[in-house]
Amino acid sequence: MKYQLTAENETEEKMLKGEFAAFKPVIDVVLPLIQTRSIMAAHRLGIFKAIGTRNCTADQIASELSLDPKGTELMLRVLISAGYVNWDGKQYYSLTELTRNTLLPDSPASLTGQMDYAYIRWTLLDSFEEAIKTGKGTELHRKHLGTPEKWAIYQQAMLDIARSVAPKIAPAVPVRSNARLMLDIGGGHGLYGAMICRLHPPMRSVVLDLPGAVEQSRKLALQCGIDDVVSFQPGDALKDDLGTGYDLVYIGGVIHHFSEEQNQELFRRSRHALTANGTLAVFDTSSSEISETPDLFKDAVSLLFHINTGTQSYTPSDCIRWMKSAGFTHITEVELESKSAPGDFMVTGENGK
Repeated sequence: MKYQLTAENETEEKMLKGEFAAFKPVIDVVLPLIQTRSIMAAHRLGIFKAIGTRNCTADQIASELSLDPKGTELMLRVLISAGYVNWDGKQYYSLTELTRNTLLPDSPASLTGQMDYAYIRWTLLDSFEEAIKTGKGTELHRKHLGTPEKWAIYQQAMLDIARSVAPKIAPAVPVRSNARLMLDIGGGHGLYGAMICRLHPPMRSVVLDLPGAVEQSRKLALQCGIDDVVSFQPGDALKDDLGTGYDLVYIGGVIHHFSEEQNQELFRRSRHALTANGTLAVFDTSSSEISETPDLFKDAVSLLFHINTGTQSYTPSDCIRWMKSAGFTHITEVELESKSAPGDFMVTGENGK
């Protein structure tokens, strides 16, 4: 997967192959930044919401939102190229289907939380060079989510993704009959555990997450109507007792925050938290194997995790190795029928004690 300029006519094709191509380094550090900030600003300034389901002019939008008319028009034109706004070729603008489906407050697949979180990520990337020089991440959870307001933004952003991913993942998690209790490590809002439990009543889920996360997660669980099957326990999965008696331990979208040594120890402690023949299920996004052709999605996401916490994405083979070391049996890489992103994987193991 790549992300690059695409010619829309024969003239542009010649430009991209001619002298214009020599300016690629400049283009690469200017145009993507302006496009990204245009999308972010259109959300924050209320432009997407102001357009809504109607057709309107740039002057109308600028007047209603007290914005500069010329700046508004220029940004709308960038959003047209980015695929977020339509234009009638004269003066009227409308939202594309993508934007209507994802970036309005009542969108069916709303990603507005991700738009708010983009501003936190933007400041986090100020530490990019330092992270590469030192190998130390920016301590995302401690430094960049230091207030209840920022934790709320982060949790909502994670919930945005989970709404579309969790329904595909929950059916793939193997749960033995008569299971009654699961531990969702780092489960945030609790939606993954809730959907697993809905498929296997009367099972209930306990989310173990950092105190700042739990404070906001309880509110989201109530809003989502999952508080009947999900409860929350503040704590640090790397330090605090995980408890015992769980039929399932689910670790979703978490291992990329930890080092290999920390994951090995977490898997070992997870096994001790399980009942006999209980299951550990790990879901995450894989990095590229060293022998694979580089892939922008997988490799950029892994690099982002490295900047966040000094770690990286891991592979199914990493998880399999850690499970074997921890003493799990019947270790399986689950075939996911539907993937939401390149590299999505699940590995499960059984506590054969």
